[in-house]
Amino acid sequence: MSRWQESQFARNADRVAILRDHFLFHTLSSQQVDQLASCIVTKKIKRGMCIFAKGDPGSSMFAINKGVVKIGTPSVEGHDTILNVLRKGDIFGEIALLDGKPRTADAIATDDCELFVIERRNFLPILRSEPDIALALIEVLCLRVRRTTAQAEYLMYRSLPSRLAAALLQLADAGGGRRNTKVAVTQRELGSIIGMSRESINKQLRTWQESNLVRLERGGISIISFDGLISIVEGG
Repeated sequence: MSRWQESQFARNADRVAILRDHFLFHTLSSQQVDQLASCIVTKKIKRGMCIFAKGDPGSSMFAINKGVVKIGTPSVEGHDTILNVLRKGDIFGEIALLDGKPRTADAIATDDCELFVIERRNFLPILRSEPDIALALIEVLCLRVRRTTAQAEYLMYRSLPSRLAAALLQLADAGGGRRNTKVAVTQRELGSIIGMSRESINKQLRTWQESNLVRLERGGISIISFDGLISIVEGG
């Protein structure tokens, strides 16, 4: 097998693994996963580039094979509101994949990314033949609505520590009960997510660092005690 063939084989294995590991597609047969993987196009995006902007035509869904993607919406004042920070194995853009309407948010590569792209025209026939996938997508959309509602509640009623702890836990959620111990997010982005200044975020994080709840690192925040953060959220 040539080096090129080995590279293609490895890339196809990555595509299949991401689809099979994501709960949207875990009900598919091996043949159906292979069929969907064969429709995937690989796209490389440099750090800082816009993958799509709010209002752009939506006709595809993306899966992250490498890198980090920030989902947000621009404000009138020119400051972005961060909705989510996604990494390897995460899927985004599924709303536009379903309805074909304009994008509802911006997607920016915060690291060099390798993305797997699934076009709507290739996905809809499989969706029509597999009701379980449609139900899984409904669950995803419901989860997004619940998170948006919860985020609004935190912004209005919760204390800064509770809001910050909840944001860190959400960003650390890797799905399927898995958690990332390191959250690749800046303090300014955290401030945008929970509606607080970077200075306030930094002060709280340093307090938690002294209590061995988190550790501030270059390029992100490492969570030392998940139970500690959960207790802060539950305390309100």
